[in-house]
Amino acid sequence: MSTTKSLPLRAVFKVWRELGLPDDFEDSIISRNSHIFKLVDAYEPNTHILTLTDEMRDKSFVACVENWRVMECCRENCAVDRTEIRYSFKHSYPPGMRLVRDFKAKVKEWQRLPYVGPYEEMGEKKRSKAGIMGLEKRAVAIVHEFLSLTVERMVEVEKISHFRKSFAIDLNIRDLFLDHPGMFYLSTKGKRHTVFLREGYERGCLIDPNPVYNARRKLLDLVVLGRHAMLINNESRSVENCQTQKPCLQDEGRDESI
Repeated sequence: MSTTKSLPLRAVFKVWRELGLPDDFEDSIISRNSHIFKLVDAYEPNTHILTLTDEMRDKSFVACVENWRVMECCRENCAVDRTEIRYSFKHSYPPGMRLVRDFKAKVKEWQRLPYVGPYEEMGEKKRSKAGIMGLEKRAVAIVHEFLSLTVERMVEVEKISHFRKSFAIDLNIRDLFLDHPGMFYLSTKGKRHTVFLREGYERGCLIDPNPVYNARRKLLDLVVLGRHAMLINNESRSVENCQTQKPCLQDEGRDESI
């Protein structure tokens, strides 16, 4: 998705966990797949650039949204007009959110708007109204694809901001999420702002968890179970200690009263 088919390695380090990479991915993934990746020196000191090999640069990639478009076209009760599906994205809104007529009209117009896909070569930037809208939709498509590649369909806004320059996104990332509530949910709990891909969740649960997510959940369950067992064990020991110490305390009390 990068315009130069390369990324600063330090930016990848920011999201290695979100992408499901091992903590030693520089050695276990990059170094062992030299036919796909290569590291080159950057212009800045103490940094490296992760880039695709010449062979991989010529490969074509398909965005995740294309799978949804194919499925929608094949459905009998398709919610989106088949003539508009080519540039459409899945939208879903939280219960209770009232959609006014003007907003619906703008979304419908936006769905029809052509744009350059995240893996396609971006031509010259046009400063016309249509050109700016196309750039904005391309930015949405890039962020949508990025979130689709993460383990939990979520990432901190601060982390994804490190890719703005590489992805040629000139817009404010946070505003991008707020302008498209049907695609993204922005959580502002605590000091960290996190963006979720709405279509990846249903009633707060991940719809299609991948093997990495399942493995992490099992590990977390084991940790919680271990702590729970430790807590019960400690409570049992405390009760036993109290029971064994109680007669002594009573005897001491009797001695003092005499």
